[in-house]
Amino acid sequence: MNTKQLEIQPNVYYTLEEVATLLRVSRRSVAQLLENGIARGMKIGRQWRVLGRDLLQLTQQDELTDKQLTEALMRLSEPAFARVWDNDEDAVYDRP
Repeated sequence: MNTKQLEIQPNVYYTLEEVATLLRVSRRSVAQLLENGIARGMKIGRQWRVLGRDLLQLTQQDELTDKQLTEALMRLSEPAFARVWDNDEDAVYDRP
């Protein structure tokens, strides 16, 4: 494994190949991230360019997405918990 430090500069535009090297993934993986809108970039003709700032924000976007997903699942489960815990049969265990 290459131990050379790779630093992402926020105000530099990177090619697909450079992004793949920085993220240590395949060129195709980077293309899929861009095509699916997971990573931000711009297409100039047939070439992709990605701003370093957008690469640095990739992990933050994933964390936000995970947090939003967890909150959505919790909201969906609230009615189920209410039915299980707040019912007449369970009322004898409720404290005043």
